[in-house]
Amino acid sequence: MFALAFTGLARSGKDAAADCLVEKYGYKKIVMSDVPAELLKKEGLPDTKMNRSRMGKRLRGQFGDDIVARRVFEKAVAGGWEKVVFVGPRSVSEIEFFRKSIPDFLLVAVGADEAKRFSRRSDADGQTKEKFLERDAHDSTAFELQKVIKMADCAVSNNGTLEALHKALGKLMRGLEKA
Repeated sequence: MFALAFTGLARSGKDAAADCLVEKYGYKKIVMSDVPAELLKKEGLPDTKMNRSRMGKRLRGQFGDDIVARRVFEKAVAGGWEKVVFVGPRSVSEIEFFRKSIPDFLLVAVGADEAKRFSRRSDADGQTKEKFLERDAHDSTAFELQKVIKMADCAVSNNGTLEALHKALGKLMRGLEKA
């Protein structure tokens, strides 16, 4: 299995980057926050960003900090997928698990400035800049996101258009093919 993971702050473009790999390079996409979302559904709780966060914390407390990584890895193995892109790892333990379990693993930080990310917010995000940026602080402390971003093997900037992101990812993929 060859796997990449995209990490970054809210609305940096992790999903857009993963979707590009699915469309252009035949990867299978697994969103890590879908693990707590599935459990919320089973328990009949609303699927909100905060509830996903709380459920993720609960899972990590019960089963270890790498539980979400273990579950998405099991899903990829069960699917027999050769090329996988994981979206949204948030803890150092998750990255350590991926690096130990997948010899061909690459962590990519997707970055965009605050103004660009705020302009991409959805109805589920904080609608004032202050509320929106509170999530950065929460994700950085509750989930070690800043540490994970610093662990990245490489970074892709996403301050421009979708076309520019695709071009940057194309360059990254060509570099991987040569390696």
